[in-house]
Amino acid sequence: MPKNKKKNRHANPRSIQSGDDSSEFNADENASTISNASTNMSYQDLEGEEVKKGEDEFIEKIDNVQAQIDSCLDSLMEKGYKEREESLQILKKLFTHKLIFDSIVNKRFTVSESLIKSLKKGKSNEQILAANVLMLTLVQLGPSPTDTNAIFADSRQILTELIDDEKVDAEVRAECVKCLALAVFLINENSTDTISILEKFANIFSNSFAKGDGTLRTHSPKVYELHAAALSSWCFLLCTMPLHFVNKLSQKYVPHFQDFLRSPDIDLRIVAGETISFLHELAQLDSHSSLACFEDENLLESLRALVSESSKFKSKKEKKQQRSSFRDILKTLEEGEFDTQTIKFGTESLLLDNWVKRKEYETFRDLLATGMNNHLAENEYLRDLFDLGPPVQGSEQNRKAALSLLTSKQKAQINKEQFKSRTKSLLKKRETKDYAQVQHMDDED
Repeated sequence: MPKNKKKNRHANPRSIQSGDDSSEFNADENASTISNASTNMSYQDLEGEEVKKGEDEFIEKIDNVQAQIDSCLDSLMEKGYKEREESLQILKKLFTHKLIFDSIVNKRFTVSESLIKSLKKGKSNEQILAANVLMLTLVQLGPSPTDTNAIFADSRQILTELIDDEKVDAEVRAECVKCLALAVFLINENSTDTISILEKFANIFSNSFAKGDGTLRTHSPKVYELHAAALSSWCFLLCTMPLHFVNKLSQKYVPHFQDFLRSPDIDLRIVAGETISFLHELAQLDSHSSLACFEDENLLESLRALVSESSKFKSKKEKKQQRSSFRDILKTLEEGEFDTQTIKFGTESLLLDNWVKRKEYETFRDLLATGMNNHLAENEYLRDLFDLGPPVQGSEQNRKAALSLLTSKQKAQINKEQFKSRTKSLLKKRETKDYAQVQHMDDED
């Protein structure tokens, strides 16, 4: 499993090129790696490139970042909601595209207070923006556990209240779910507390489980979005949990996730399929786990049907996205394999060779969108999380020369060995640390 260190609607996809050993996401300075789901398709999204160009131009026009942040924070205290929303939009762009740790850490209390006020008293759009900026703030402060913990302590109550209040707009609740999950992941929350948050998310997405007679419940698109966000965040937090606990949840929930594969909402279907693959991968790492729930023929038939579906009532884009995603998912369950993907940013690259690492990458990518490349290159927390080492120094020629010495097969092999090494070193530590805390749950069953 990946590192558990203290140190995210839809974004626009970019081209994916298939090679002999991996799929490559080209992500140079003028391109984005963003996609809503894993694909092996080759296509271009010019709109995404135009959006990034416009945001880059906006950021370049800001002469004094600190002054701009101060101005936005002052505006967040205004009574007019339009002024507050505009300020949050500016902060979102700044925090997405620039690494400005010093500017934020010196204003940590003010930033936290302003965002909590918007979450409590703002309208839906303002609340969504505030939750998004809060997540970006936490990513900026990742290398500073003290400040990250302080912001989480300040905001936890309001995030929980908004998530639990069914009268709150479902889009707001979905954004708060993602924010709470990201905060817990960043600060390495105590496992007992994480369990309560996992249960909270499960209570949300379980509302899409089939009824007793096997029929599906129907919801509005916003509610499906909430359920997909809760399931995705639940899966994301499992990256930090001990294997025996994850496998226990697999036995409980995988049969129910088959219901989601019949959902009319494509995002919920894909998130469910990817979660099943994620759990299957971790189950294979535990010699004491049972794979029976993943070998169920009804499950495999459902996945095969999604790969080959040709229903006329679904758009070509939706069917293309679904087939591509479920090909990867089915391959994992039938063959136990994962297609390595290469994320290129500048002159560097990041290899995703397992579902756990891809889940972590996609969570941060969905949040950072077109700013993901900048953060991969400079953000110490993300570089540490993905084993990229310190920010690359030296001439561009030297960097290119170093990268050219390794073939894609060599890079993939190195990454796989690192993953296995991390798994072995962390497994015993996590099992020992969390055994006592989750023992009461085992006793209850």
